[in-house]
Amino acid sequence: MKTQPLRRFALMVLVLLCLISSACRRADEHGGMDRVRFALDWTPNTNHSGLYLARERGFYQDESIDIEFVESDMNFIEMVASDAAAFGMAAQEQVLQARASMANIPVVAIAAVIQHNTSGFASPVDRGIKSPRDFEGKTYSGWGTELELSILKTLMEQSGADFGAVKIINQSAGNFIASMETEADFAWIYYGWDGMICEQEDYPIHFVPINAIEVLDFYSPVIITNEKTIRERPDLVRRFLKATAQGYTDAIMHPEDAVVSLMREAPELDPVLLLQSQRYLNERYIDDAPYWGAMDPRVWARFSTWMQEHELFDHPIDVEDAYDLSFLPKDG
Repeated sequence: MKTQPLRRFALMVLVLLCLISSACRRADEHGGMDRVRFALDWTPNTNHSGLYLARERGFYQDESIDIEFVESDMNFIEMVASDAAAFGMAAQEQVLQARASMANIPVVAIAAVIQHNTSGFASPVDRGIKSPRDFEGKTYSGWGTELELSILKTLMEQSGADFGAVKIINQSAGNFIASMETEADFAWIYYGWDGMICEQEDYPIHFVPINAIEVLDFYSPVIITNEKTIRERPDLVRRFLKATAQGYTDAIMHPEDAVVSLMREAPELDPVLLLQSQRYLNERYIDDAPYWGAMDPRVWARFSTWMQEHELFDHPIDVEDAYDLSFLPKDG
């Protein structure tokens, strides 16, 4: 069983957290540093571990950057767009919708954190949901967004299933397992987090990945900045991405260290869950791409077209303005 090594790792984390000096926090103690804020898309989790590891190992300081990570309470797009944060994290659809909104929010993706979409529709095995056809007659617990319903409808239509045969409710339970036990048959999850929780809790699920359909294999998450920063501070963008790429590369090679750096920011998290999640994502940060952060213009074009066809835009956009591939270090 894997339980014993993971439990030993949890104890090791607690010891390391006590031993790591506060001097590891790279403060701006001298001149010449660019003070930078990064708007997180959620509370700290393993999508962010490369960022925290880069800060802890001094990669940002090496690039003359003093970075602060900010939990932005769902207004991360606005923070980056308004320059309240120079950089942030979001999903590809959020970047596209921001640019296609009536406000024409000028955010730009500059790196993909994970190469292929890790989300999908999960259900307890006793519901017998193994394909989109099996969604018929079942209750879906969702977040009430047009995007998720369009994704669900696309999956079902591609399988010849009737989208109208699904009962849709807004999730009221606090998490996936609670929702499945009290109100619904299936829900949209990110396997690298909720899937790991299910494995840890010995809660068997069936999982229908959305990336089974090519057009739905969009980037989630991506790192973003704004047009002003790209135009006026291109060297900062380049230095930031160099340090960030080093952080994620090191997280791949040293998952335990990545977890320790993340737990310094969020000590309430379960180190066993974090290590399971980190190992899962480590195989997916780069995957089949030539280097960390790479983005394929075809992914952007396909998904943008799909979103427009499903009336998820307020107005058409030039999708090439939504991403910039020119700042990534290409040496891995």
